[in-house]
Amino acid sequence: MDFTSSDRAGHSKSIFLLKASDSMGFIHHALNLGRVSNLPTVWSNCLAACAINLCAHDWVRAIPDWKDLNALDPLPFLPLLLGASLLYMGGCTLNDAFDQKFDAQYNPERPIPSGAIPPTRVWTLGSAELGLGVWMLIDLAQCEPLWIVALVLSIIFYDALHKKWSGGVMLMGGCRLLLWAGAATCGMSETIYPLTWIWGTTLAFYVVGISLFACGESKAKEEAPKLSIVFLFGPAIVALAALIHWNNLDPIRVFLVNLVGLLIAWIAFNAIIQMRGGKKGAIGFGVSRLLAGICVIDALVVSFCIPMLIAPLLCLNPLALWIQKRFAAT
Repeated sequence: MDFTSSDRAGHSKSIFLLKASDSMGFIHHALNLGRVSNLPTVWSNCLAACAINLCAHDWVRAIPDWKDLNALDPLPFLPLLLGASLLYMGGCTLNDAFDQKFDAQYNPERPIPSGAIPPTRVWTLGSAELGLGVWMLIDLAQCEPLWIVALVLSIIFYDALHKKWSGGVMLMGGCRLLLWAGAATCGMSETIYPLTWIWGTTLAFYVVGISLFACGESKAKEEAPKLSIVFLFGPAIVALAALIHWNNLDPIRVFLVNLVGLLIAWIAFNAIIQMRGGKKGAIGFGVSRLLAGICVIDALVVSFCIPMLIAPLLCLNPLALWIQKRFAAT
């Protein structure tokens, strides 16, 4: 059949629009698989870990130094944030690849069981994100390879085991701790100070607390172990203990720590009340709020060392909540 020039132009335009639509659909699914709504929490983790490790000392008794933003070297931050984001997205993407059978039963709307994207493409995408993230963190951000490799292994073990082993929630917390440790070594920093480990461990247990509640989202469990509540209030408790420990901390930082500490405690309390309410979707709502609350925990951490970072980190919390309206956090 012969086509006129206008017919050929219209046909070419239709093909172009179809390809563009397919590309946009793939990008949307890739962002959905990568849980991009949680990326602000990854960025805040990286900034807070660098900040506290820069200002901490060899022994916990010493009060962290109060420094301004000029103390932070901005050059390694872009590859640090990009590399950490790729690792997180790669881990979440592979999580869907490992959970195909589970999602087919409990979450049929996910990209793989719904047929929106083939499993082989998900495996390829997740692996590529992990590989690129490792390269950026080690070669460009100059993080300590030991912690980055340990983080990748923890991500893979979590993805493979979390549906088969109840202790998988500890691996989830361990992933955040290792991200914290890796970020703290950004720019070839060789030492991770005790205070950095304390806050990283506190964050890890907070994430474990979230994971214990999240386990009920798909399986309709009625309530999480009571210990998870202690984990969720852990950051506020540790901050209060630090104020008592450093009883000569200057009034400005005392005020800021109390203010941000009350905010994260309120977020935890409100989310727990919502999840315990028993309404449909309450667990998913509460878990999403707790995940976004990680940014507030990081703001609490920097209250002790670089107060000028508090506002930027707090702004990442509403950003995470806004992205959650388009992409699910869990």
